[in-house]
Amino acid sequence: MANPDFEPERRSITAITNAIEAAVTTSVAHGYDDGSWVCIVVPNTYGMRLDYVETRINVTGLTTFTCLDLDTQAMDPFVVPGANAIAHVMPVSQSIDNVAT
Repeated sequence: MANPDFEPERRSITAITNAIEAAVTTSVAHGYDDGSWVCIVVPNTYGMRLDYVETRINVTGLTTFTCLDLDTQAMDPFVVPGANAIAHVMPVSQSIDNVAT
């Protein structure tokens, strides 16, 4: 049974590259696994705007990952504003190997 009190931990985003597979940096260790799905929210005050974009990731470090399904090449650059809005990422699901034997 699902836990009705489950709330995924949000991680603040400090950088996102403009690339075919965007690289994301979080302010603290994210704890994600390769193949996980995450939801990224970046308010338009950051230049780059992402509204609840779900993407599969490849972990590259404790605070970094690349987005396998997110091309940001044509977007405005990510710039941290002085405003109170917070760009963040949260897990949608972990990767699961479901292989019949």
